[in-house]
Amino acid sequence: MGEFAKITQAKYQDGYIRFNWKNKSENRVFEISSEALTETLGAQGSTASELLDAFERGREQITRAVEQSLNTPTDGVTELGSGDFVQN
Repeated sequence: MGEFAKITQAKYQDGYIRFNWKNKSENRVFEISSEALTETLGAQGSTASELLDAFERGREQITRAVEQSLNTPTDGVTELGSGDFVQN
């Protein structure tokens, strides 16, 4: 497991990567689907290790997407999809 995955406690679960993000005193949970990791972050397949590798390589894009979503209220898990990683 890479450094970014360790910091965010990223885990593979049922076809997506679930991870934690600390923002000030708030701890939020995010999910990225295997489709988003494949289409936008270059995952070579849908195995846990391939998705976690793409998660690690996509650190900058994931950080940007998370930061843009922090003002959105949530009662649970925030899902990040392919559209959240489109460069403007």
